[in-house]
Amino acid sequence: MTIGWCCYFGVLTGPVAITMGIISLVQIKNNPDKFSGKGMAIAGIVTGSLYFVSLALIILLYGVAFMSGAFR
Repeated sequence: MTIGWCCYFGVLTGPVAITMGIISLVQIKNNPDKFSGKGMAIAGIVTGSLYFVSLALIILLYGVAFMSGAFR
């Protein structure tokens, strides 16, 4: 049961990573002397997005397998 919870914890943290990354990029753009960490902001956006793309792919593959009768 713990493994199942860990795999879907990204559903909560993925949007947070994307949102915080975008907010950070805006702050860095508006005041580059005060804020830094552009690479970390981009990494947050990329990893959050990759999680959702891979989750959608997994759900799609399970749906195709279920519809083809592989789980009978």
